[in-house]
Parts: sequence; structure tokens; C-alpha cells
Amino acid sequence: MSLTQIYFVLGLAMFLGILWDYKILPETSRRLTKQPDENAAGFSRIALESRNFAIMAVFVFFLWPVAVFWEITGAKNQK
Repeated sequence: MSLTQIYFVLGLAMFLGILWDYKILPETSRRLTKQPDENAAGFSRIALESRNFAIMAVFVFFLWPVAVFWEITGAKNQK
């Protein structure tokens, strides 16, 4: 396997994790996603969650090394 293939296979693995739950990467989701407003209507919550999922999916598929770095440094800062 070439390095490019390995990179995209690992990106696909991260994408599958995001399909499960995008909050599985708490540091990355904290940096990239918006939290819903308390008074938001039902459709706006669905739209915001769709936006959050799309941003996390694209970011983690193509830039998964940055997400791994954020998760590792975030875990160190919490200890």
C-alpha cells in the first residue's frame, strides 16, 4: 500500500467513527461545531446538527491527523 492509500484508509476509518457519533472526538467537535440555542425550533436544530455532522465528516476524512493531534493535546490538558 502506498502512503496515499494508507492516509485515505485511515481517513475512512475516522469517517466511520463520525457516522457513529461525531461527538466521539470531543476536542475536535468542541472546536468545529456550534451548539444549538436553547430556544431553537425543531427544524433549526436538525439543520444545525446536519451542518455539524457535515463539517466534522469532511474535516476528519481529509484532515484526520489534525483531529488526532487535537484529541491528544486536549487529553493532556485535562489531566
